[in-house]
Amino acid sequence: MKAATRPAAVAGATLLIVYIATLAPGVTLWDSGEFLASIHSLGIPHPPGTPLYILVARVWTMIWAPLAGFAYSVNLLSAVCTALSCAILARLLTRWTGDGLAAAAGAICAGAMSSVWLSANETEVYAMALLVSCILLWIGDRAGQTIERRWLLIGAYAAGLAFALHLTALLTLPAALYLTMSNRNWRGVLRQAPAMVLIFAIGASALLFMLVRARHDPPVNQGNPSNWKALADVIMRRQYAPAPPWPRQAPWFLQIGNLFEYADWQVALGVSPGPPPSWWRTPVTALYGLLGLAGFVRHRRVDRRSWRALLVLFATGTLGVLLYLNLKAGPSYGVGFLPAGTPHEARERDYFFVPGFICWGLWAGFGAVGLMRRFTRTRRPWARLLPFVGAFASLVPVALNWTAVNRHAEPGASEARNGAIRVLDGAPLRAVVLANGDNSTYPVWYMQEVERHRRDVTVVVVPLLPASWYRAELARRGALLDTSMVSRWRGAKTVLAGICGRAAAQGRPVGSADPLTGDNFPERCEIP
Repeated sequence: MKAATRPAAVAGATLLIVYIATLAPGVTLWDSGEFLASIHSLGIPHPPGTPLYILVARVWTMIWAPLAGFAYSVNLLSAVCTALSCAILARLLTRWTGDGLAAAAGAICAGAMSSVWLSANETEVYAMALLVSCILLWIGDRAGQTIERRWLLIGAYAAGLAFALHLTALLTLPAALYLTMSNRNWRGVLRQAPAMVLIFAIGASALLFMLVRARHDPPVNQGNPSNWKALADVIMRRQYAPAPPWPRQAPWFLQIGNLFEYADWQVALGVSPGPPPSWWRTPVTALYGLLGLAGFVRHRRVDRRSWRALLVLFATGTLGVLLYLNLKAGPSYGVGFLPAGTPHEARERDYFFVPGFICWGLWAGFGAVGLMRRFTRTRRPWARLLPFVGAFASLVPVALNWTAVNRHAEPGASEARNGAIRVLDGAPLRAVVLANGDNSTYPVWYMQEVERHRRDVTVVVVPLLPASWYRAELARRGALLDTSMVSRWRGAKTVLAGICGRAAAQGRPVGSADPLTGDNFPERCEIP
């Protein structure tokens, strides 16, 4: 093995072992169940649909599912993607700085950040998106070191694939473009622009899978993108009415404070898992903030070009994400000082800031080794070991985060599956179950589609009822709505009354699924 590739191999292998040791054995809460059901049925999950992820994961399960089980094999795909991502980062940092030990330490520290780790040990699109992001960064670096046009075309193709995978995969694009243009002139790039646009379109053509597949109405068919307008709506996430940059959904100071809350969870979440700052956890965060600053300064001194690229990525992955997404306060943020009724996000959004946390981890590990190298100038024999002591700092977040991110341990390992079984087995034959959230819906979809359990039960997702495509699905598949309810939104109470009436006419009992319980089946249909 070449000396330049050893840091990448060490970082990737170390993190893969860590991820597998904490890997979820099956379905988990939130999006995992929906993705697993979509992968199994070649379906279309919630917008933007992530078609490339669905296709790649489906091929992956054809190889690994017979050996490891369907859900576990897709979870393993996340682990492999994230470990490869960090290996690429270690390889790049070694090339840029010439310090393989510090590069490996930085990559391991980056991969141990809790938000990165939590997408690495379950079924989640963000793991593959991170891999494509790092590939874009690597291509940009190669394109900036040569005048060969092929790297521009390869980069355009990779960007198209990223677009078909998930928009977060494009967060490294500004940094990749900087690396590309650092040794090129704009005139030469513009000459290649028509070919690059064509190649980008070829890469993004995986989006057409949704248009074709939706016309076959797979079990998971969110948005039903069976025509061009519906396809555009899914890709642009119009169902969620994304907020524009202005006006802000929360004051800037509050959004930045929320980002600092998420940062405080990254290196020592297992020490104090609660959301607020902690005397046990927050000082560790501050220490790694200082190590990150040390790595930031050292990287700037060693190689300005790559330092600027990571600085662009850090800014894009923090303030850029804040500006573009215009998030409301997180569910746990501001408890005790925000006024009652303040809008909050449905779930924590720390995973959107992974590119920023990745840069922090890279600089923290790099800085820890760099600080120890300052003491190696002495002739004492033990001084040669000091850089390895610095590298050990990259493993500390592994230990401090372990209990908080370990999805292999009970009760969390079986929580989603057991909850879905309670919902389904608590329902009478051919029941209609009204579900009010992701965690009372997606694990049930997984059980019905992948494990083929209680497929006689129909789950009605109440928050989706305002979407005309979903009302049409209920009318088409279970005759639970008539056409007058599909064409025009008449309010949740009226639509639910229509569902109850149609179910009663079919002799089907109707009840509700509280998250992870599913024991509310009244004798008559009542509107919640």
